[in-house]
Amino acid sequence: MAASSILTNTGAMVALQTLNRTSKDLQTVQDRISTGMKVATAKDNSSYWSIATTMKSDVSALKALNENLAINSATVQTARVGAENIQKLLGEVKAQLSLATSSSVDHAKIGKELDSLAANIQNTISAASYNGENLLNNTTARVLTVSINRSGSSISAVTDTVSGVDMTAVQTFVAGLSAAITGGADGVANAAAAQTQLLALEAQMTTSINAAAEFGNVGKRLELQVDFTSKLIDSLNEGVGTLVDANLNEESARLQALQVQQQLGIQALSIANGAPQNILSLFR
Repeated sequence: MAASSILTNTGAMVALQTLNRTSKDLQTVQDRISTGMKVATAKDNSSYWSIATTMKSDVSALKALNENLAINSATVQTARVGAENIQKLLGEVKAQLSLATSSSVDHAKIGKELDSLAANIQNTISAASYNGENLLNNTTARVLTVSINRSGSSISAVTDTVSGVDMTAVQTFVAGLSAAITGGADGVANAAAAQTQLLALEAQMTTSINAAAEFGNVGKRLELQVDFTSKLIDSLNEGVGTLVDANLNEESARLQALQVQQQLGIQALSIANGAPQNILSLFR
């Protein structure tokens, strides 16, 4: 038979320790249910919290980059549309010059058509601007940060490059065609000049074709990068969730179990506290 004492109630001490532990676990579960997180602070799990915090930081950076990528993509797309429109206008210029190679046509009238096309090309160049950026009036190369690469504790930028194409030279060429095909002594001379300019036009058309193709390539890369980054953000968010999110089904089950344990602990403590009273009956 275990020894009994009115000075040291071992049963009550054990019951109280068990009840305190149950109450602490119950508070932890309630916190997880209320916040939806099993790792809310570093004290919950320093390793998981550190990893999740780093991943959250990367997600924030990737989101900002994706927003910037959307702007850059729109800028490149605007330039591509502009280059394609210039190419279309150059097709009309070619048709007019082809017509002007005949000595019997009205070269002055064709010259006015060419002036109008030159004005349209200039308007296209001026309008091909997005957010203050115009890739059709300069040859500046721009380095774009499209993503980040993390290796351990270090991080580096993933970049792409887009270069502007100065289409003003094309416009200048077209703007000079009217004078070139109307300055001859007669229709034959004007027709010969038109033939010369028609051959020279091919280089201008090549410039616009290459520009549209390059902008198309860059734009496609940026679109693919935006799509990849979006999926990467989702993946990182899922990883963060795995580390720190609470499983509410499990926590709900634990909550019910701990509530029962708490009730039993209170009863056990009550019984243990009553033990000294039972000792008194031995002296009656």
